[in-house]
Amino acid sequence: MKRPLVLVGFCYLLTLAAAAFFGPHGSLFAFGFCLAGFAVTLFWKRTRRAVVFPVALAAAATALGAFCLYSRVAVEPPRTLDGLNKTAEGTICELPVRRYGRWYYVVRVDSMDGEDSFRPFKIRLSTQNAISGAGPYSRIRGKIHLFLPTGGDGYSSRSYYASKGVMMFAYLYEHQKTEVFPPPSKPPYYYALRFRQKLLESIRDMLPPDEAGLVGGILLGDKTGLSEELISDFRIDGISHLLSVSGLHMATIAQLMIFLLLFFRVPKKPASAVAACGVFGFMAVTCFVPSVTRSGIMCLLFLAAPILSRRADPLNSLCAAVLAICLPNPYAAADVGLLLSFFATLGLILCAGPLAGRLNAVFDRIPVLSPLIQAVSGILSTSAAAALFTLPVILLNFGSVSLVAPLSNLLELVPSTLLMGSGAIAALLNLLFPKSFLVMPFALAAGLLAKYMRICAVWLAGFPAASLNASRGFVVLWLAGTIFLFAAAFALAKGFRLFPHAACFSVILLLVGVLSFQISQRGITRVAVLDVGSDVSVVLTRGGHAAVVGCGSYNSGKVVSYLESENISRFDLLELLTRERDEVSCAAGLAERFHPVRIVAGQDSPADGFFQKALSDSSYSTLYQDHVSVSLWSDVQIDTALCGKASAARICLCGVSVLVCPEEADLSQLPQEWINPDFWVTDRIEGTGEKEPQAACTVFSMDQKALQKSAWERTKRLSTRTGGYGNIVLELRGERTLSIRRES
Repeated sequence: MKRPLVLVGFCYLLTLAAAAFFGPHGSLFAFGFCLAGFAVTLFWKRTRRAVVFPVALAAAATALGAFCLYSRVAVEPPRTLDGLNKTAEGTICELPVRRYGRWYYVVRVDSMDGEDSFRPFKIRLSTQNAISGAGPYSRIRGKIHLFLPTGGDGYSSRSYYASKGVMMFAYLYEHQKTEVFPPPSKPPYYYALRFRQKLLESIRDMLPPDEAGLVGGILLGDKTGLSEELISDFRIDGISHLLSVSGLHMATIAQLMIFLLLFFRVPKKPASAVAACGVFGFMAVTCFVPSVTRSGIMCLLFLAAPILSRRADPLNSLCAAVLAICLPNPYAAADVGLLLSFFATLGLILCAGPLAGRLNAVFDRIPVLSPLIQAVSGILSTSAAAALFTLPVILLNFGSVSLVAPLSNLLELVPSTLLMGSGAIAALLNLLFPKSFLVMPFALAAGLLAKYMRICAVWLAGFPAASLNASRGFVVLWLAGTIFLFAAAFALAKGFRLFPHAACFSVILLLVGVLSFQISQRGITRVAVLDVGSDVSVVLTRGGHAAVVGCGSYNSGKVVSYLESENISRFDLLELLTRERDEVSCAAGLAERFHPVRIVAGQDSPADGFFQKALSDSSYSTLYQDHVSVSLWSDVQIDTALCGKASAARICLCGVSVLVCPEEADLSQLPQEWINPDFWVTDRIEGTGEKEPQAACTVFSMDQKALQKSAWERTKRLSTRTGGYGNIVLELRGERTLSIRRES
């Protein structure tokens, strides 16, 4: 083996990624299997000589053993506190973040009442109002309610936060006494966090809010100043990696520092040493998230090479960085950002250079246009290599793939690099010389670039079929076919010579799949019960048209993501079922994003300013007192009736009836003809006796914890549920002809 570190690092990461997906119990079984395989390959002469097999199995067994041990020691003990109220004391570890109208603090809890043998762990603490006087490394003491993040094993919110060392969620009882103490000590990371805060304040001070939010997001990975709509647009365009600090950021910062130092005649070795210090400082300012740490370690190894008079090896550096991240926390592999960063970098190392060379050989024929052609070839090859290697991760985790990613990367990659440089210089100068003439040129450049990038992202996201839903079966087949094509091309040519041909065949396969799928889906109506926690949201789609009945909770993200994955071209109906302010706020966000043709709500809905604006902007607005009926797409009828504090809706289509009934609705007030639906969708925990609808199948829209507490779990009725495991989708193809399935 020429590169044992590459084999070990690659096997270690992939094994941990699989362990995060299958959970500790499945990993324990796999550990035994890999250990037995290692023993067999070690004692069998032929495999022992090959070396690759025993080393790979040893790395896999070590990874699985470390994952199981870490889960048992560090992850499982804090989770036993789920649902408990405790008085706890701890240290705030990060800057507070404001999202969705709440404040969030990462707190390292080091003492808790009633817990004698206590091991410190981190929680994400949420509050309605900012905690007065609480900053980085402040001590805080108060009463909290502990609960688990959503999801279970696999790439859920629970595993994602475990990758960051956060084991539990909690909310603070703000009506009770909360004590805040100043930091007893200020470690170096405290000053890095304060510097990050100052940089963000400097950016907001010199630019308008929209541009400042995007500059902060691209430069420092801070998304608090970005709207959910813009984040969604970047995801649809396939350029969400620009909002996460990664190798592109590290390379830009390092190159900028070295350029400035060499400009001032600093020798190369001292310049590399100073740039390495700057990179490490930038890692601290961006909070050492896994993708940042991976790219930072690689960058440090590259900068160390000229200092030590050695040549850096990209593959060894990549795998060394992965091992440095995953050894202390095996759950780091559950961070999708790290996986995307790793595979994108792997693609750049293996394919970007050869692909750019082939593009230049084909198109670089005119000397005058040579610089432009080489620049375009470089961007296209970089985007194609990164997209190809990250595609499996994107499909399996996000459920969609961007079809405009090559164009969006071509239009946005260079501006983002220029924005990072100009934004960093402007923010630093504004700290040193507030609003001086030195700041203005760089601030103007950063602002104009941010405005261009925002307009371009919104424009590209508006393209028909900008993204493709990966839950469709043909997408998985296309992915498998593409992997087979590239493997066959590599084997036949013994290299990358046939890769362009394989890529062309792959594109043809995708286009054929999209066309055939669209033909097969004509006339099909989909009714999706979205997995929005313990709330109700039902989305009807047909031929690019959509209707939403019930908006779920305060966060419209799940509804927005589903509508985007369905490539909606016309939003025909938005209907509210409750009078809760959270649902009204969610409806306002959906209306701002998709501009529904018609909005239906109760007469006494809360007077939310954004929602009132949405009502005035829609073509048809209906505020009903007792009941209302809406007809859609010639054969869909939605009847809504006020039942106490909330409304219930009956959807009739293709001879099938679906009753949507939130928990707040009084079942005793349901119309008599509604009590025998084919499907009943509810988030109600307790039954109500004789007045319960007698449905052929009940869909429980609630999280797993609520479902376990519910009375329905103990009944014998035919049912299914969301429960954090994905949407429940009905596909109706004709008169009472349907299929039901789950989309994760």
